[in-house]
Amino acid sequence: MKSQSNANISTAWTLPEQLQRKLDEHPLGRNLYITAIRFYPENDAKEWGEPKGAPVYSLLYSAHGSGWYEVSGERHAVKANQYVLLAKNTPFRCGPDPRNPWRLYTAQFTGLLADELCDYLTNGKPIHTTPPLVGRIAQFWDILHHLDLMNNIENLLYANFRFYSFLGTFRLSVFNYMKQGSDNQIEQCIQIMKQQLDKNLTLADLAAQAHLSASYLSALFKEKTRYSPIQLFTSLRMQKASQLLKETNLTVKEIAQEMGYPDQYTFSRTFKLIMGVSPKGFRERS
Repeated sequence: MKSQSNANISTAWTLPEQLQRKLDEHPLGRNLYITAIRFYPENDAKEWGEPKGAPVYSLLYSAHGSGWYEVSGERHAVKANQYVLLAKNTPFRCGPDPRNPWRLYTAQFTGLLADELCDYLTNGKPIHTTPPLVGRIAQFWDILHHLDLMNNIENLLYANFRFYSFLGTFRLSVFNYMKQGSDNQIEQCIQIMKQQLDKNLTLADLAAQAHLSASYLSALFKEKTRYSPIQLFTSLRMQKASQLLKETNLTVKEIAQEMGYPDQYTFSRTFKLIMGVSPKGFRERS
C-alpha cells in the first residue's frame, strides 16, 4: 500500500476515459471525482502544467519548500503551507524554487459539485495559507492507493469520498486540535467547557481557567472557529440538553436545572435559538 514512506518518490495517476464515463453516470460518483493526482518530492521536483488549459480544477499544495505558478504570463510565488486552486480551462505552468524546492501535492478534479467546492475553498482568491493539519498527507496517500485499484468502481468511490475530507482540511476555519500553540489552547478551553456544561460560565471564568486574558481568548476563538467562546459553550450545552431530551424521561424543567439554568423559560429560549425548535418540539420529533 502507498504511504508516506513514498515521500521521496515522484508519482502520478490519471483517470482513464472509460472510468470517467462510469463516474459521470454514477449517482454518487458524478458529484466530485479526481481526474489526475501527482506528488513531487523536494529531490525530484519538476515543472508541469496545462499549457492549453483543462476542463477541470487544479489544486497545488506546497507542504514544504517553495515554488511558483504562472498564469497569463504572470508568475506568482507559492510558499510552504500554501495552496492554489486554479479554475477550469486555465492555462498554467508551475515549478519548484531551485534554491528551496517544494514538496508538491496536486489533484485535478471535476463533478457536479466542483464549482461549489472551489468557491468554498477559494473565496475568490487563488493563493491561501493553510495550517499543516494532522492527517492531511495520510489522506492523500490513502486516496492514491485506492485510485491505483481502479479496476473496482468501489475503490474509486471510496477514494473520491475521501477527497471531500481532504479538500475540507484546507478550509481556513478548521483548526488542528493536536497542534501545539493557539489551536491547542482552543482545544484545552473546549475541554474545560465540556467538563462544566452544568454551569453558567462567563468569558471571564473561561479565561481564568485557561490562564489567558479574556480579550485574547475571545479574539483567538473568533479567528480560529468563527464563534465567540460563549457562543461555542452555549452550543455545547444545548447539544448535551438534546441528548438528555432524547435519552431520558426528565422534564424540560428538570433538564434546565441539570444544565444550570435559573429557570426553564430561559433554558427553552436559549435551546430554540440554538437548535431552531423548542425543547418540547425537539423531544416530540425525536
